[in-house]
Amino acid sequence: MESQNSDWQEKFGTCLLEIVDEALAKFFGKEAVELIYIYLEDNGLKKKDISNKIKAFSKCLKEILGEDATLVGNYIKNKLYAKFNIQPKKGNPSFAEVAIAIKSLDTGFVRSSYGASTIKSRL
Repeated sequence: MESQNSDWQEKFGTCLLEIVDEALAKFFGKEAVELIYIYLEDNGLKKKDISNKIKAFSKCLKEILGEDATLVGNYIKNKLYAKFNIQPKKGNPSFAEVAIAIKSLDTGFVRSSYGASTIKSRL
């Protein structure tokens, strides 16, 4: 069970980083993406650790991008919904809340809400 959860965490982390890279490049260009990652690292958050520190990443984005962090966050959230074939529920959760919920799938947190087989088959 632990290795299965570890495998899921690794796959989710890879997927999230791809989406983050895409979002940042789309809004700010590839050169700016490198500067953003340098800023994150200077503030103790390595790129490879983003999926393990989603809230810290969200906070850093707000510090760097100000109001534009909402646009980037919504883009990431919508990509996560599409990637994992999830229909948004009522309300407007942040991308961090959505990412954390999907990441914790193997612990059963969202299994009943979204269905494990649907989400895992898309990763």
